[in-house]
Amino acid sequence: MQNALPRLEAPEDLGRFSIAMDERLRPAARAALAPVAVPVSSEATHAWVRPDAVRALSPLAGEPEWESGFAKMIAYAASHGWLGDDGGIRAHIDYVEPRASVSPDDFRNAMRKFASGICIVACGEGDNRRGMTVSAFTSVSAEPPMVLVCLNSSSSSHQALTSAESYSVNILGGSQKDLAHVFAGVGGLRGADRFDDSEWRQDPHGAPVLVTAHQSLVCTQVSAHRAGTHTVLIGQVVATGAAQDTSALVNYDGAIKPTAPASTTMH
Repeated sequence: MQNALPRLEAPEDLGRFSIAMDERLRPAARAALAPVAVPVSSEATHAWVRPDAVRALSPLAGEPEWESGFAKMIAYAASHGWLGDDGGIRAHIDYVEPRASVSPDDFRNAMRKFASGICIVACGEGDNRRGMTVSAFTSVSAEPPMVLVCLNSSSSSHQALTSAESYSVNILGGSQKDLAHVFAGVGGLRGADRFDDSEWRQDPHGAPVLVTAHQSLVCTQVSAHRAGTHTVLIGQVVATGAAQDTSALVNYDGAIKPTAPASTTMH
């Protein structure tokens, strides 16, 4: 776990248990730890970590093998006197120096050289439909089929999407640049007003799907992790739409452009 927004590293490794915290947070350790733990003393070299917080952060929670291992870890901690009166697990705090980073401008300029597809991520029904344009989208696993998208936390649709049980990822075709702009907020439309009922249908899993998309996937949420300015949303794919034989819409070097249709490319 690290920084003020905690995350659980290596949730399958139940043989090690410690807290990594940015050195800059040492003076405010109690506040930084509040979502998951309480310092053992004013020196904040150890903390009592709530078991329910560990379960909430672990994508493996609920799986029999993980739960069995977690129970054994707690029993081991109890046998060594590492459990607090309220059940908290004693963990050592490792303070780490912040890593040097490139400037935000250098980072953006570098990432502009990576060509990426453009998608609309959407959730909800009727007046509660919400969606945003994203270009950070990739596969995670084929068995089970999982994908991830990165959602800007400043978007008005962020809360709805990260709390939705199901959502769609709609990969845009080459002629859908205007639609990408609409769901990016260009033109001022917000919320359900961005959805044209003639182009969207409600999937049985509860997510709105763009019927004219180059390809669409319907997902149920597996996990959501805050990372800097974005949330990494991982979902299991439960349905796909029929692919449209069109060009794809891509973002490259700050420009949105269509590719050539797949049927016309050379092999």
